[in-house]
Amino acid sequence: MTGHPMFQPEKRYFLLDRHDVAYLKFILEGYEGLTVLSTLERTGDQALVSMTTLPCCAADLERLVTALRAEITLTETMPPDSGGADRKETAHA
Repeated sequence: MTGHPMFQPEKRYFLLDRHDVAYLKFILEGYEGLTVLSTLERTGDQALVSMTTLPCCAADLERLVTALRAEITLTETMPPDSGGADRKETAHA
């Protein structure tokens, strides 16, 4: 049995400058409960992060991402391949 779609988390993936991860985390903390930020990997100057939110918050998150793009480069991307079983997520609540 699956839960109600309203409570099924949605995950979005973004590439950004690894130095902007702390800033992004700081901003998202101001919107308590909007999303959970997880750092999936850092390579070179880039970081891959995911933002997990509930459908009821998706529109608010989209507006915030749009506003943040005026300050930092956030490039939405596809989910990472599932072959990375040893990949560690670092959740920022």
